[in-house]
Amino acid sequence: MPMQVVTNALRVVECVITQQPVGVSEIARQLDLPKSSVQRSLEVLQRNGWLKRDRTNPRQWIQTPRIWTLAHAGPGLEIRELTWEVQQWLNEKTDESIHVTHQEGDNIVVIDRVESTKSIRVFDPIGTTVPMHLSGSGRALLASWGRSDLQAYIDRQLATLPSEQRPEPEQLLAEVDQIRARGFSVNRGSWRSEISGVGIALPLAGPGNPAEYGLAIAVPSHRFEDDKVLQYGDLVEEGRDRILAAAGLRPMT
Repeated sequence: MPMQVVTNALRVVECVITQQPVGVSEIARQLDLPKSSVQRSLEVLQRNGWLKRDRTNPRQWIQTPRIWTLAHAGPGLEIRELTWEVQQWLNEKTDESIHVTHQEGDNIVVIDRVESTKSIRVFDPIGTTVPMHLSGSGRALLASWGRSDLQAYIDRQLATLPSEQRPEPEQLLAEVDQIRARGFSVNRGSWRSEISGVGIALPLAGPGNPAEYGLAIAVPSHRFEDDKVLQYGDLVEEGRDRILAAAGLRPMT
């Protein structure tokens, strides 16, 4: 009956959110549902943008940022609880716009933000979507990937993006190496010429695993002087470590 189908789908979403990444067999076991019912629910939820297959293991499922996008201001959102104080602190330190981003496929999505109070400021609404290599926090996430995944990403972008948005493979790989050495990424108008800043990965899945969340200070390019690079880089590194500590993980610096 239709109501039972809806109930099953909601239970599947809840299971994936709390257990992700998680496979069909484990969901079926936890919910005491047939695997076929679970698989149908997952496919429907994937088509509607609620869930997706894990990039590193397509047999397992994870949530998409859609829940954050629709309910970012509501209570009980773990990522917001972990990052909100740091977002406010960074905003107070810089009076620039602060973004938390999440990977969705080959893009990053803004899922939370604190705006600058300045009359000229970066304004990216919740849900803003950018190819990863054109975003500061997106490139920081790419720096947490292994070489084969990174090369596969480059190949996909070369095949699908318009020419003006395609990455230069050697340049991107060199920048990824710089991000790994420096600890944060620097964006100077990669997506839009008037927007610059710094970004950093939030390795909430633990060391050695690809990061799915990022933190960024977004600055109008005319205000992003050279002396701001290290200043803001130090701030996002401290912000990342505060978030990791709040999540019960070991700080990185």
